[in-house]
Amino acid sequence: MAGQQPPSEPHEDDAPPPPNSGAGYTAISYLIGGMVVWGGIGWLVDHYWLGTKGIAMGIGAVIGGAAGVYLIARRLGA
Repeated sequence: MAGQQPPSEPHEDDAPPPPNSGAGYTAISYLIGGMVVWGGIGWLVDHYWLGTKGIAMGIGAVIGGAAGVYLIARRLGA
């Protein structure tokens, strides 16, 4: 209780994660995030500015997917 010291030896659970352990989640989040954000911007352009039925949303989703692929290649070196 009082005056006790934590163990000084590191445990296996205290080891740092291996490098690039989250690369898959990073890649998926870039793709989905780009498509959702730019598709949403396209939806806003469709709904409030052009009055079309999803043309700009589709174009925005494609541009967002391409931007996600670009970010994956730049960040992860794939």
